[in-house]
Amino acid sequence: APTRRGILLGGAALTLAGCTGGNLIGPPSPAPQIYVLHPDFGAVADGPNVGWQLVVGVPEATASLDTDRLALERAPNMMDYYANSQWTDRLPLVLQSLLVEAFEKSGKIRTVGRETSGIRADYVLETDIRDFEAYYAAPDAPPQVRVKIVASLLGALSREMAGTRAFEQEAQAAANDMPNITAAFSHAAGAAIQEIVGWALSAPGPKA
Repeated sequence: APTRRGILLGGAALTLAGCTGGNLIGPPSPAPQIYVLHPDFGAVADGPNVGWQLVVGVPEATASLDTDRLALERAPNMMDYYANSQWTDRLPLVLQSLLVEAFEKSGKIRTVGRETSGIRADYVLETDIRDFEAYYAAPDAPPQVRVKIVASLLGALSREMAGTRAFEQEAQAAANDMPNITAAFSHAAGAAIQEIVGWALSAPGPKA
């Protein structure tokens, strides 16, 4: 398990949220710094152009990940969060937007949108966020980021399963500070999402 020494950078701790809570007496907590997940999605070189339409559901997540806070695994059975740091929205909503963006930028699909977009979809993409946290493999090193997303593609009307698969990626932060840690999150998330896009586009056309 990482020690407190393992989360120090330049003599200053990357503070964890812990169980401190708010104090009625004393200075107020600083406003949280908001971080953006910004993978660099591009066109998909391989794979077919598909004529079917897709809606992307809101990913499922456990309570520990269904939040806008940046998760940190302190031990195999202990989850914590980086203090004064948050994503732009709850993680499932952030990843839903990134999935839609990645399909749009693939250049391979006719229409894609959120499940609330009103698209008459042929397929529905459902996902389950199993891992999305940083962890310290070595006490004195920058953390690694682990992402695991299970994706399922279903017929929009029949709900027949066209396929399901787990996608896992890891990325090493270049330094033990929040800009580099969030960059590692972007890298791992982007790689997993690009794999999901390529996999879904290779699905057979929906049954009439």
